[in-house]
Amino acid sequence: MTVAPPEIGSEDAQAMFRARYGTQALFERHARARLRQLPVRQVATAIGVAILWIAVTPGTALAALCLALAGEAVEAGILAWTLARLKKGADFQNFRPFTAIAGALQALAVSGCIMLLSILAAGDAERLLALIFLMGAAINAGFDLTHSPLAARTKLAVFATCAVAVLAWRAWSNGFAPVPATMALLEVAILGYLTHSVVSFAARAWSRRLEKERDLLATTAALDGTIRDLSRSQAEAQRLALVASHANDSVIETDPDRKITWVNRAFSQITGYAFDEALGRHPKDLLDGPETDPKMAGAFEKAVRMGVPHRAEVQNYRKDGTQVWMDVNLVPVTGADGTVERVISIERDVTRMHEQAQALAEARDRAQAATRAKANFLAHMSHEIRTPLNAIIGMADLLSERELPARQHEEIEAIRSASGSLLKLVDNILDLSRLDADKLVMNQQVFSPSACLREVVTLMRPLADAKGLRLDMTHESQLPDKVLGDAGRLRQVLINLMGNAIKFTERGTISVTASARPNGEGWMLRVVVRDSGIGVPPERAEAIFEEFEQADPSTARRFDGTGLGLPISRALARRMGGDIVLLEKEEDAWGASFALTVRLARSTSEPADKGSRVAPLDTLPSLHILLAEDNATNRLLVARFLQDQPVTLTMAEDGRRAVEIVAETAPDIVLMDMAMPVLNGIAATREIRAAKGPQPRIIAITANALASDRAACLSAGMDDFLSKPVRKPDLMAALARTAGGQKGLSPRDEDTVSRPGTRDEASKWISPHASGTTNGRSIRSSDR
Repeated sequence: MTVAPPEIGSEDAQAMFRARYGTQALFERHARARLRQLPVRQVATAIGVAILWIAVTPGTALAALCLALAGEAVEAGILAWTLARLKKGADFQNFRPFTAIAGALQALAVSGCIMLLSILAAGDAERLLALIFLMGAAINAGFDLTHSPLAARTKLAVFATCAVAVLAWRAWSNGFAPVPATMALLEVAILGYLTHSVVSFAARAWSRRLEKERDLLATTAALDGTIRDLSRSQAEAQRLALVASHANDSVIETDPDRKITWVNRAFSQITGYAFDEALGRHPKDLLDGPETDPKMAGAFEKAVRMGVPHRAEVQNYRKDGTQVWMDVNLVPVTGADGTVERVISIERDVTRMHEQAQALAEARDRAQAATRAKANFLAHMSHEIRTPLNAIIGMADLLSERELPARQHEEIEAIRSASGSLLKLVDNILDLSRLDADKLVMNQQVFSPSACLREVVTLMRPLADAKGLRLDMTHESQLPDKVLGDAGRLRQVLINLMGNAIKFTERGTISVTASARPNGEGWMLRVVVRDSGIGVPPERAEAIFEEFEQADPSTARRFDGTGLGLPISRALARRMGGDIVLLEKEEDAWGASFALTVRLARSTSEPADKGSRVAPLDTLPSLHILLAEDNATNRLLVARFLQDQPVTLTMAEDGRRAVEIVAETAPDIVLMDMAMPVLNGIAATREIRAAKGPQPRIIAITANALASDRAACLSAGMDDFLSKPVRKPDLMAALARTAGGQKGLSPRDEDTVSRPGTRDEASKWISPHASGTTNGRSIRSSDR
């Protein structure tokens, strides 16, 4: 029978068990024992040889001796050779057949000796001794079943065959007489039973030993694991205790009732309370003060009751009464039954962070205040500069219509040019402010890129012709018929690039080359503007895109300019998904080349029809117009614009008077200034719209030229919007639109540099009384 080694749970224990009781380990132990007991076994050999010497003949005894020693020698040699190979790392499975062969040869030698005694001895006593020798050999082989099962089974098979042979010989030698044959059979049976009993007992004893060994090894392994875990836990506890003791953060340990059981040194350093002073106290009794939020203490107590972590920032007080902000991370430690056993609280001093946050908040408030002040300044600047510009440009336009000497016309054109430059500077500053504030919104509309380019070239060609320059436009590739983008901003950038090319070129040609290529869901439009002017030095290639910078500072005086055009144009191009770059100059080439790229989306809609807008009229229909304007010069200017028109013009110097005149006379159109004393234009419009009776058409005329101002006027109930300076054609077009019942132009884009969006904010458009030379009496423009 074979006893398999039992399984052990622990891997370490299993490895240890295999090392002691594995197949190879047991074989090596068996082989060493067989070799060590070789001399002892020869005692039985000597006894057998002596019996053969006496019972048979000396020659038979010597023959049996030689046979037995030969079997022992063969088995010993094979076992020794196998042990040597295994010691060198050979695989035991390759040598198992050799151990079986060795056992078979040794068993055959013993069986041969037993057969000699059984056959050649004459008495029954000698034959019984032979069977006893056979039983002893079988028992010895059975003991090896636990260590070398294959060799043991081979030996037992040989001995069983020998027993059958002895039994057959006894029966044959007695002529198969029943009694002798039966007695021989009983002798073999009793000896076989004894052999089986002894071998079975030995096997069971070995099995019990293996069970005990397994239990002992498992217990040892478990104990070793427990010892290792305990050692690790102790080491970890020591490390944690060391970390907690030397941590910069305050560490507080409390019992479930929140009584302090331990604090680290950082707690004492931060709060000023020594260990003995804190022991047994509740944290809130030590650290809370007049400005500590009671809700925080309640939240921590609730977290302890529920056994869940909680984190919050709490305002505490040191022992000396100074305030300190602590970031508290409270963690309840629960036992196996879920009850809270202790509470760990890690607290970090975040007072400096709070101070920095407060400083940042104050800085943010100051920045927002500065932004509001900037917005108010820009709105005020726009209003204050545009108001006199309105009079200057308007009066210059009126003078230019008269028949004057050529010299006076030149002087008037100089006035118009200078005032136009000033107006452009104001517009650039407003655009730059919107870009800086990231409040410039692109107005997406369907348009034709080629038509936009032709409009700009047509607009700029008179300027080029006046300097004797040639302005050419070519398409390197076919442009899409319709796209979606901000046509107004694209036109603004193109005008600036072509205007710069004309400005900085004395003679030669300005070429505009356009191309388009597919780009994802849209198109990438590329326009290159080349001139033959003064060019840009390589070292100034990037500086020209900085605000208030030019290629050569001396050009500011020679060609006029502020250095805002290119920075604004590049910013707009980048808002439109493209860029503006200065191309490298070819060898011996003159001038500068700028490449504009803009990303345009595809569109299936048709471009907007510009022909639907009413064109300015030479003669207006008979109308009653109320002009609400506090500036006397601007009232005079509008009167001059309308002096040849069949309209009745009534004037009001503030918004309150305008509301009263509307109620008294019901004019057809009101030209409403936004910034007036007593009642501003927004508030006056709301009162007019809220009143019963006929409603006039209201047109805003204001120096507040931002898109948000336009939106505020329209949302208050106005029908159209004119920004100062007001040109006569623009005024006539607006009157024509309003007289025809059409709504005014919608805002081009949105911005929030000024924010008039509420009734309360309308007060910013209230201005002080303006001095002037005209009164508010009604006049008939055709009579002046």
